[in-house]
Amino acid sequence: MDVIIKVNNQSNGRDKLARLIQYTSRLVWHQLETRNANKYSVDRIKNLESNLGSFRKILRLGRCIDICYTALDSMNIEDPILRLTLTTSKLAHALYLYADHIVWLTRSGFLKTDSDSWNRTANKFWLLSIIANLTRDFYEILQILELNKSTFLKPSELLNVSARHFDMSSSVKHIYALVNCHKDVFIDTVKNSCDLFIPLTALGFMKLSPSAVGTLGALSSIAALVTLVKPITKIVPS
Repeated sequence: MDVIIKVNNQSNGRDKLARLIQYTSRLVWHQLETRNANKYSVDRIKNLESNLGSFRKILRLGRCIDICYTALDSMNIEDPILRLTLTTSKLAHALYLYADHIVWLTRSGFLKTDSDSWNRTANKFWLLSIIANLTRDFYEILQILELNKSTFLKPSELLNVSARHFDMSSSVKHIYALVNCHKDVFIDTVKNSCDLFIPLTALGFMKLSPSAVGTLGALSSIAALVTLVKPITKIVPS
């Protein structure tokens, strides 16, 4: 209960909780639909997903300004790769939210614009933000591997090691220890990897089923919630 209260006390936490339920709803209604379940039940869950999506858009109103401001801090990071990836990610995310605001205002009847075009633009900026985040994650992973290169066999050495002398259990234990020591990088990579396929599907570059998108969105939301509950697992700087 303390965890739920802690998450619910933050606007970002409420957004992530709503996102988890939203994508889980997509998974559920598609599974029910494929099993020819009662149409009324399917429509109710679809409405829940739609309402949660609108609720999240309201929660995020104005956040594009906050994120633009935090991008200024990212420009002062000494590491050039981190500076480029984080600044790009924040600016792209701010533009994604701005386009998303336009979509919501249009569908609410406040503006008269092409909501489908703005929705596509929003997904393009979201995709760019995720790609920048993943680039940063892979950079962090390379840094970790570089620091631990003495414990890994080189490809040429690996070929010379017979199956009899290769200790799989110790290798797995070492990888587990690395992941355990760098949970922040692991969780961030999982979150961004799951998110990547959602805008790719929305833009038509991939054709994932609503069930697959729902599962990926739910996993990404869980990863994001973990970083809220346990701030030590959040990658820094972010």
